[in-house]
Amino acid sequence: MARVSRVKKTETPVAVSERIYHAALYVRLSVLDSGKKDSDTAQTQESMLRRFIKGKPHFALYSVYIDNGETGVNFKRSEFERLMGDVKAGHVDCIIVKDLSRFGRNYIEAGEYLEKVFPFLGVRFIAINDEYDSLDPTASASLSLHLKNLVNDVYARDISAKISPVLRGKQERGEFIGAWAAYGYLKSPENKHKLVIDPETAPVVQEIYAWRKDGLSYAKITRRLTEHGVPSPSQYRYQKKLVKQERFALVPWKIATVKRILECEVYLGHMVQGRKRESLFQGQKQAYLPKEEWIIVRDTHEAIVDQQTFDEVQQLNEQKNREYRAKLERFSEIENTENLLKSLVVCGDCGTKLTRYKTIHENKKKTPRFHVCYTYICPVHAADPTACTFLRISETDLIEAVYAAIQSRIAMAGDMGKLLKNIVRKSPVQEQREQLEQQIRQTQERLKKTIHHRESLYDDYADRLMSEHDYIYAQARYKEQETALNQQLAELNQTLAGLHEEKDEDNPWLNHFLSFGEQPKLTREMALTLIDKVVIYSETAIHIDFRFEEEYRGLKSRLPMEMEAAHA
Repeated sequence: MARVSRVKKTETPVAVSERIYHAALYVRLSVLDSGKKDSDTAQTQESMLRRFIKGKPHFALYSVYIDNGETGVNFKRSEFERLMGDVKAGHVDCIIVKDLSRFGRNYIEAGEYLEKVFPFLGVRFIAINDEYDSLDPTASASLSLHLKNLVNDVYARDISAKISPVLRGKQERGEFIGAWAAYGYLKSPENKHKLVIDPETAPVVQEIYAWRKDGLSYAKITRRLTEHGVPSPSQYRYQKKLVKQERFALVPWKIATVKRILECEVYLGHMVQGRKRESLFQGQKQAYLPKEEWIIVRDTHEAIVDQQTFDEVQQLNEQKNREYRAKLERFSEIENTENLLKSLVVCGDCGTKLTRYKTIHENKKKTPRFHVCYTYICPVHAADPTACTFLRISETDLIEAVYAAIQSRIAMAGDMGKLLKNIVRKSPVQEQREQLEQQIRQTQERLKKTIHHRESLYDDYADRLMSEHDYIYAQARYKEQETALNQQLAELNQTLAGLHEEKDEDNPWLNHFLSFGEQPKLTREMALTLIDKVVIYSETAIHIDFRFEEEYRGLKSRLPMEMEAAHA
């Protein structure tokens, strides 16, 4: 049953700001909550967040991000990663969640985001039920925030310790406990722990096995499914409203998907579960297990593929694997080079991360005998050429282009660093500091004079130069002035102490690019440090998104006009 708070929540008062925040509404539903009628749902969370911003003109909704059936003990969630991508791109500067537990139950990682990452990126964070708003100056020092994060973490570990044995018991009894049934099956309407054949997709599975039995490769089967207009498993689940995130509507057939279907014993009528293991309460991260440790219960549901067909396909798969391994063995003396741009290269047409592909050419008359060539290809184009126009790009050409672009930035950083040292200028912070110091000196002088005048009053009274009434009145007025001046002096000193000037030599963009000034070639460390992503449109059209661009623009804005023109 969902936990319902009996404490009446009130919105934390925060000073009204004229700033318009581009808000992201983040919703997370755990695996344990998913599908329960009496539990919190993604829809109710989203409705609550929408009501919160309704009628508040300083919130402009950018997008809603929903991680349905995702654990809160780590931040490896697809929609959260999309959210952080929009934050880094500058599209989002405010994140709103129902409560801190929806954001994450790992208090160390959650604290890292709230105390370091979000403040650094200038992102406002609001947890409605916890009455937390990072815009509130008292929020960052709130001990209750840390305690709530700790409680969420402990709660998640306690639930993990209790539920893990229960789930394993269900697996060992052959009860299905997954979020979605394998493609070709549905959860039984009468018993969600039992699988029944899906009449729409089971024939597709049978056809995939038939094609493989006839000798078709994984790639040809993938293309044939696409050409026939068969929805991929993700697309099918979206069409049937089993999943609601729109990103599933565009997932095409992939070679890896076809390969998994052609290896899965679930189509023989056996329940196959426990292929990966994760134990939060034992501190065990998710890891894939060898087949001998899987939990397989035989004859739990109706088979889609007969044993003979399945065995013949497995024999063919093993034969192809042996041929592939033999080919690798033939070229075993050739070492693989490091993939310097791994996970950084993106297709400019479909947005998919490109795959590094290795080809080997043999020439018996030349030395060396084997010539190795690496190219980046788009997996979407490989599966369906009509879905993406991108072909390939040589890794050598790409690395040369990326290294040249980085060298250009390093040279720019060097020039700007030298010019900055030679320019004598006053920053806005320096000017403000000088103004405050002058005001402090003037206030101190006025205070000194006021004290002197008050102390000389008694001499005038003793010499009968003023009446007792006038003496008492003047004494009180001077004391009021002293109090006011002391208070003004304290405020000026506090303001002065709070001034912090960012030094140009501390600029991350300047420091990181200059740190690689002596590198004669591209390295993996250089790529990860300086590059956010490399977008490939064609062999001659490459766009590089560098990191620290905001810091670069900030540094450039503090330079004189002639320097801005030189580096525009």
